[in-house]
Amino acid sequence: MIRSANIKLFLSGLAALLIQVVLLRHLQIFGATPDLVLIFLLFLCTRHSRTTVLLYAAFLGVLQDALIDLWGIHMFSKTLMVLILHSSLNRISKNKFIFWQVVIIVFAAAILHNLAFYGVTIFAELYTSGTSILINLLISAIYSALLGGFLHMVKEER
Repeated sequence: MIRSANIKLFLSGLAALLIQVVLLRHLQIFGATPDLVLIFLLFLCTRHSRTTVLLYAAFLGVLQDALIDLWGIHMFSKTLMVLILHSSLNRISKNKFIFWQVVIIVFAAAILHNLAFYGVTIFAELYTSGTSILINLLISAIYSALLGGFLHMVKEER
């Protein structure tokens, strides 16, 4: 049965994906971009069951892959991140977080996601330079962590 809460959640995920693909991929720092879909999935991990979040991770990951022509890499790395982190995030979400705690959590999740992402790309030989991968891995994680902290502060103000 489809409820309005599920439709809102689905549309929020699509909005995060469209903002990621249309806007954020053009806001690069040293070639790295933040991952708003990852931040959205972390938010879902704190409020929904593992199965629900895994379905959203797979769906949003495959849509992101389809829109930027990386078939399966985002889907794999996002579902792996949810599988590993969901129980921990769900357990610690009972606490009220401050900015730096959110930044650390998003940074750790982004590092895990980026390691899986770049591990698959190295295996598939999509990138040839190891230096650019290391820079993108760290800068993208820092960029995503700061965006997640900012969004947490904006959400808390309401």
